[in-house]
Amino acid sequence: MRYAEDFVAGTVYQLGRWPMTEADIVAFAKTFDPQPMHIDPDVASAGQWGGLIASGLHTMAVYQALIVASVWTDVVGKAGRNVNARLRRPVRPGMVLTGTATLTEVTLRPEKGDAILGWHAELVDEASAEVVLIVDADAVVYMRPAA
Repeated sequence: MRYAEDFVAGTVYQLGRWPMTEADIVAFAKTFDPQPMHIDPDVASAGQWGGLIASGLHTMAVYQALIVASVWTDVVGKAGRNVNARLRRPVRPGMVLTGTATLTEVTLRPEKGDAILGWHAELVDEASAEVVLIVDADAVVYMRPAA
């Protein structure tokens, strides 16, 4: 298991890859964001985006899945604190999302037994390298308990 002291500011984590299929975009949106540009290809084609696009919530959920798999699976006592997400480009069926998460800051708080970890992450369309999502966030992680 990893604790706050195991993290080093400046470390860049490679996120995995996530293919965005039309079926997944529509299924997510039908449950969480049932707007026509997310669920109806015909209506979406006539709209301002010129075709079906993923919900921003779906794009953020993909980011969450990728960073959990790349960073958080073995970290003790984590909790999100602040998140600033910026959607930069529409995400379309056929795109494969990937990216990086950079640990920008590690602030140990021995008096609380934890630390604040600051992050800057970007998801990109693998084919074009265009940024689709930028996330700046911080999280609380426990420090290693005294032996």
